[in-house]
Order: sequence, then C-alpha cells, then structure tokens
Amino acid sequence: MKRELIYRPDALADLNEVESYTKQAWGRTQAKRYATALVADIKALRVSAFRHSMFNDVFPGLRRKRSGMHHIYYLATDDCVEILKIIHVQRDPGQHLKVETWQNEP
Repeated sequence: MKRELIYRPDALADLNEVESYTKQAWGRTQAKRYATALVADIKALRVSAFRHSMFNDVFPGLRRKRSGMHHIYYLATDDCVEILKIIHVQRDPGQHLKVETWQNEP
C-alpha cells in the first residue's frame, strides 16, 4: 500500500538547505545526486514507513530513517507519511526537533 506523502514546511526548508549546502560544498552534480537519493528514500517510506526505529520518548509515533548523512524524522499512519524534519546525523536532534509545534497541529 502506498501512503500519501505530506511534507511539513520545516522538512521542505531542510531539503532546500541540504541541496544548497551540498551544491556549495561539492558542486551542482553532487547536489543533484544527493538530493535525488534523499527524495527517493523519502518516497520509499510510502511503502516501508513502519520498518524504521521509533522515538516515542521524544514524541508519540515519531520515527527516523537514515538517508546518506541525514536522518529523516516522520510520523506514519496506515494512510499517510508526514515528513517533519531532515537533520544531519552529526546534529543534536533535541536542538532541531520542534515537538511543541507538532502537538498544536492536526
């Protein structure tokens, strides 16, 4: 079953930031390659969302999948996958996950 894919504004901003940084650091070709792989991993969550680690201690239902040097944080139901944040593996997720905003949104 393919679930609907929803991107939160923070996740879209993260994707743009990743591509921009990679382009500046490694060039246009590598940025395109990395962004394409990241988006492919996100799209794969439509069928494999429940396969990845849960972080209920941070937020109920929160899951994480690694893609290259980034972690994709998301929520999943039988109907949809909601991409919340994309954070570099060396960053502290506690500093970048805005849990309080998820509690106030539908």
